[in-house]
Amino acid sequence: MKSFIFPNFRNITTFTLVSFMVIGGNIFQIKLAHSDSQPYFVAQVIQGRSGGPVNSGNCGFIPNSPNYTINLPQRVDYMRITVQAAGGQPTLLVVGPQANDSFCVLGDRGSGLKPEISGVWEPGNYNIFIGDRTGTRHQFKLNISRSK
Repeated sequence: MKSFIFPNFRNITTFTLVSFMVIGGNIFQIKLAHSDSQPYFVAQVIQGRSGGPVNSGNCGFIPNSPNYTINLPQRVDYMRITVQAAGGQPTLLVVGPQANDSFCVLGDRGSGLKPEISGVWEPGNYNIFIGDRTGTRHQFKLNISRSK
């Protein structure tokens, strides 16, 4: 599981940080920025393998633990999460910020099999699972962005 916390840097008026990390064969590109009104990240790209052994029902087969976790200390007015997989029928399952909150997005032909969810995100922890409706596993890229 990959987890990042986006802290509130109130002592700094403006900054940008770009870093690249490789953890367990997954490549992360993280760009954080901050303004006086709200700390936020600009873009992240996470790579991994979709699917897993757990049949989630309507959201396909997912891994035992989240592919990625986001902790938002405060509301984000706009964030978009998109999945692009090298095959299969990818799904995007977001659980949080409350235990009973879950959102499932299926890739369809209209989206080019790229599940996407966007909008306002309340503070809290979000567990992100990249599944597959066919039960197969494929390389994926998870894009998290504030661009509309």
